[in-house]
Amino acid sequence: VCLRAYDTGYNPLEVAMLFTLYEVAGVITNLIAGMLGAKWSIKATLVLGLCSQLFGYCILFLWKDDMSVDNSIVYAAVSQITGGIAKDLTKLGGRAVSKLVSPREKSTHLFKLVSRITCWKNTLMGLGYFAGGALLMVSFDIALVSMICLILCAMTWTIIGLNSNLGNAKKENARFSAVFTRKNPNLNILSVARLFLFASRDFWFEVPLPYYLSSPSCDGLGTATCIADEDCNSGAICVLDHNIAGIADGVCENPNIQAGCGGIGWNRLYTAAFLGTYILLYGQFQSWILKH
Repeated sequence: VCLRAYDTGYNPLEVAMLFTLYEVAGVITNLIAGMLGAKWSIKATLVLGLCSQLFGYCILFLWKDDMSVDNSIVYAAVSQITGGIAKDLTKLGGRAVSKLVSPREKSTHLFKLVSRITCWKNTLMGLGYFAGGALLMVSFDIALVSMICLILCAMTWTIIGLNSNLGNAKKENARFSAVFTRKNPNLNILSVARLFLFASRDFWFEVPLPYYLSSPSCDGLGTATCIADEDCNSGAICVLDHNIAGIADGVCENPNIQAGCGGIGWNRLYTAAFLGTYILLYGQFQSWILKH
């Protein structure tokens, strides 16, 4: 979504707002998903999360190249909100299942299992960046279809393989006020620490880094003459007509005028590969921590 937004003219603040909606939806989902899982079962929350993700991807099919930013941002925003809900419903379901299948007396085993799942999740996420960047070089719609197929495979396994009573509360369900418990202050401290941890990561990784990797160098923009894109610095395009208002003919320009310049100018594949490599290494580092 971030690379697509760059290609269609979003400025960094507009993309940041989309990711803010994504994260806020996830936070709210985390607050209530545990109670929903205890009431409806983990299987129900997993299926609901996967359905939400499918809906979010279907909405993105309406995001066309010729749309203005003002029109397309509605579809992107709805997709990000449903994506944030879907992410935390499915993540909660996966971790809850791990707890339910682990014996109470083996808390260390549970910690290692959840950590491994997180490691595998980050590894798959890194591979997803590689695949997403490659598919975007072909077609945005093909990338969406590929993701929908993967989700349908996961949904089929969830419906067939999980018990419908898994995770149902055997006694009275927790109240919403219990989320902000005072009985264990360490839990609240840990929650606040994680909030700042993820905020610090998203502050540079989610928007600034992809935009820096994709935006062209400032050298020659608006002044260097050209007859083809190859005559311009990496990431810039040669503008030979009047389709883009305010830009002269035959000069090198940024394909996303609002994104600024001063970056490296990588294409989508290289940008996605860099981001994917970082997440892969992050996941492997988690795995290494478990062994030591």
